[in-house]
Amino acid sequence: MYSLVFDTTAMGLVLGLYKDEVCVKKIEKYMEFGQAEALAVSLKEVLDEENIKFSDIGLLGVCVGPGSFTGVRASIAFARALSLGNPELKITGVSAFEVYANMIKNKAFHNAVVIETKREDFYFQLFDENMAKISEPLAIEREEIRDILKGRQVSFIGDGVERLLSQSMGLQIKDVELSEFMSVDALFRAVYKKYLEKSLDFPKPLYIRCADACVK
Repeated sequence: MYSLVFDTTAMGLVLGLYKDEVCVKKIEKYMEFGQAEALAVSLKEVLDEENIKFSDIGLLGVCVGPGSFTGVRASIAFARALSLGNPELKITGVSAFEVYANMIKNKAFHNAVVIETKREDFYFQLFDENMAKISEPLAIEREEIRDILKGRQVSFIGDGVERLLSQSMGLQIKDVELSEFMSVDALFRAVYKKYLEKSLDFPKPLYIRCADACVK
């Protein structure tokens, strides 16, 4: 079975094509802007290069956030549109927290995923050593994160970690893994895990807080 996964929620375009559990082709490209516009073009190029029709895809996975409001909406809308064109396609969404948790190499008893918000706060979720969720997804500030993690040995991962730890927090840190955006292989593992567990979840945006919008 061919599987397709992609993400445009952060500072990059991530796209991967897999045959069973083997990567056929992947794109991991840092982009400040334009991920949504590049997504469809990149997908067509990958399928053309590998001489694969979209009807050959059996499983589609997309990151549902949190992240850029436009990026979240664009990738989910694209995934849903693709599913309309192939009624037999299995489709699911996974959170950015799940994907980053799949990237942690040096696990601690507590593992914190920290995602950039470009505000004073951070998107935050805590996992145990088996990658089971300890907390719900949150949008909280540095002091609140410090209070949650105080007295615990922690490994950190996510594109918000560098800014979070730029100020001393007095924490017991086991490991820190910095990443500008998620790994396509980790995205695939999170998606394929849902497939194997028969827990596919039609993609819906993960919003932790309301969008910053106002009437001009």
